[in-house]
Order: sequence, then C-alpha cells, then structure tokens
Amino acid sequence: MGGNPSESDSRLGSICGILFGILVLAAFAVTVNFPADAGAAASTLAGYGSLRTAFLAGDIFLGLAAVFAIPYFVQLRNAYADKDRLLLRTAARFSIIGIVVSAAVFIGETLTLDALSGAYATGGVSRTASVVVAQGAIGFGAAVIFGFLVLIAGVGLYAFHTVKGRPFPRWLGYVGIAAAILFCIGALPVSGAYVGLIGGVILLLVWIFATSALLWRASGRMAPG
Repeated sequence: MGGNPSESDSRLGSICGILFGILVLAAFAVTVNFPADAGAAASTLAGYGSLRTAFLAGDIFLGLAAVFAIPYFVQLRNAYADKDRLLLRTAARFSIIGIVVSAAVFIGETLTLDALSGAYATGGVSRTASVVVAQGAIGFGAAVIFGFLVLIAGVGLYAFHTVKGRPFPRWLGYVGIAAAILFCIGALPVSGAYVGLIGGVILLLVWIFATSALLWRASGRMAPG
C-alpha cells in the first residue's frame, strides 16, 4: 500500500486501531494472573479446568488483536507524508510481527497446557512427564512478553517520528516513547518492575486510541467538501 491513504483507508485504520486497543486491554485483563513461573506447572495443570475459559478468552482476544493490528499499523504508516519510508516500514513491521508472535506463542501455550492437563489427570508416569513438559511450555511463554517488546519497539519508532510534529501532535510522540521505556523497565527480572509494565500498557493504550482518533479526523479532511 502506498503512502497516500484515502478517506476509507484512514477510517478503516482508525476503526481497526480502536478494536486493537480494546482487544489488547481485554487480553491483559484476562491473563494478568496467569502463571509466568515454570515452578507453577503442577498447580496450573491441577487447576487447569478453572483456567480453561480464561485461556480461551486470551486466545481469542490476542488472535483478533493480531488481525486488526495489520490494517491499523499499515494505515498509521501511510499517514506520515514525509520521505523517511525505511523508518516507517520498520516501525510497521516491528509492530505487526510483535503482536503476531505474542498471539501465536500464547495460543500454542494454551493448546499445550490443555493437552497436558489430561495427561496430568491420569497420574503416575504421565503426571510426572506432563509437569516437565508444562514447565517448558510456561517458560517459553515468556516469548509473549518478547513479542510485546518487539511491538513496543515499533511504537517507539512511530513515536520518535511523531516528535517531529507530523502528522500527529508532538506530545503523542512523547507518550509513545514513554510507553516504550516503561515497557522495557517492566520486562526486567527485578522486584517491582511489574509497575513499569502496567504504566507502559496504560500509555500504549493512550497512544493507540489517540492515533486511531486522529486517523479518523484526518479522514474527514480528505472527504470532498
């Protein structure tokens, strides 16, 4: 897609951006208490029946978020009228790849734990083996955070460009940069870093909803008048 979005393209990007933000928020809401420590593998498999609905909801939210992210980030890229296309293409690719990786890893983790929960229930050697495999699956689930770090790197590139004051206000660029910094702090394996992650998520959502609204407003200026 080129760099001159039409009115309908911008509105599509705006709507997809709003839906993307809502789905990311919903995904964080249902997964906030999910196990991130491989040592919790046994308790996770033992109580998986009570977690199955939440895992399924997380799959749906993240899967749909990945779908809506594509037109949103593409139209966001197209909204920038200047010639620094390499930076903008990189920002779009990072953002899209990041959310797709997060969704794919989380869905894969869900399928693995769902299958292992049945083996765990049979007891004996199957239970021991299922716990070992589940430890690996939960540990690999950290790649979900890695995917979001790639996503936030893309947002940071968009934000860096926005600080120039076009096509969005400069303050929005600073919001995106602050979100990227807080996200990176929140991913550190230190006590209390989770607060930074929460702050990063909040600022990321502000950035997504604000850019989506501005894309819609820009589409109004394209309309024949």
